[in-house]
Amino acid sequence: MEWTDGVGKALGKLASMLNKQEKGRHTDTEEYYADPHVYVMDMNTGAAVLLEVDAENTKGKTHGRGYRKCAQVQQRMPSKFPQKKAFARLLSMAIRNFVPEDTDPAYYSVVVNKAIEDIAQMLTDDSEWSIEDEKHSPALNKAISKLMDMTLSTRAGDTLINIKVTPVDTAMMDVSAIKENKQEVVL
Repeated sequence: MEWTDGVGKALGKLASMLNKQEKGRHTDTEEYYADPHVYVMDMNTGAAVLLEVDAENTKGKTHGRGYRKCAQVQQRMPSKFPQKKAFARLLSMAIRNFVPEDTDPAYYSVVVNKAIEDIAQMLTDDSEWSIEDEKHSPALNKAISKLMDMTLSTRAGDTLINIKVTPVDTAMMDVSAIKENKQEVVL
């Protein structure tokens, strides 16, 4: 079965157009089934296939149908947490707490650099740090859990297909009649 180059891309363009039409007919919260039965032929080479429901496969999420579009769903996901921004703000707060505001800028930069080095060392060396040993660990754990809590997110429903592709070896078709009766469609 020989197909003309570009047929796959052309069918992808058609599929995109058909998907847009389908989305226009249904809402995101709707679940629906269908049984596509399609004949595809390369008019240059005569290669052809039949797309139809795989009747032998009655199990699975399509429930024996050819196509199933599931409704959108809500799922629990970890909260999006900007780690760099959080660390920068924590460092800024920590430095502000032990460096007086009226400190000479030359001395301030030395203290800030030393604080950042010490904090970076503590963050990277587990032997230096154990949140469980701290007297404020319950409050810290509660705050961290609240920051890192789960959030609900809506995602598109699954699209499932149960189709078999059958090559058609001897396709007989009056191609001239198709060319005479074709409609102009802009893809």
